[in-house]
Amino acid sequence: MKKVAIRFSIDEHVEFDTLQNLAQHMQRFIIEGDYKTTTIMVQLTANERIELDIGMEENMPEFTEFIEEFDEEFDEENIEYELYKSVNGDWDKCELDDLELSRVPGWITNLVGVNILWYGVMTFLQFFFIYEWYSETYEWGGIVSTVAAFFTALVPIFGSLVAYWSVTELSDWESYKAFWAFFGYYLPLISFFLYLGWLLLKAFYGDRWYRFWHSEFN
Repeated sequence: MKKVAIRFSIDEHVEFDTLQNLAQHMQRFIIEGDYKTTTIMVQLTANERIELDIGMEENMPEFTEFIEEFDEEFDEENIEYELYKSVNGDWDKCELDDLELSRVPGWITNLVGVNILWYGVMTFLQFFFIYEWYSETYEWGGIVSTVAAFFTALVPIFGSLVAYWSVTELSDWESYKAFWAFFGYYLPLISFFLYLGWLLLKAFYGDRWYRFWHSEFN
């Protein structure tokens, strides 16, 4: 969770509806704090610094969009703002560009790369067993077997299945060893995609889940 805070400078003559509208905008970015509209309005009029619950993989893009549209929506309301980021436990004033915003955290990008590399290595290894299957079983020529093996290896599950047939029928591998060799590597891939799904659910419903278990916000 990236620590970000914002402080507004609001003219005392700003109308109630304008304050309420701004508070409702800010409400989206407060999950663990007191997100009631009335509380936010008090903080706004007191020019207090409001700490936001913003995750790079969650609602940071929405916050970026909100800040970029702020000047257009509240241009004539005499409302200004200052952004802050947490640095070693202290709040430093910053600009929007200084937050180094990103839709996807670096560790997720690295994890995607590792999984792609893992799948690529297994596809490469399976290619040779698939080639042997086509050339021995169907007696296809070298070029035809190579092309067929290449495209077969790229197809998930089916490529593993052909490689499994090849080693169990042509090389006398034991079935359970062949199964783990050519299907076992799907387990970390499946786990990875399940984790990505969990991140998406957390991004869209994390605030509701937190508030559900904390009665003080209900």
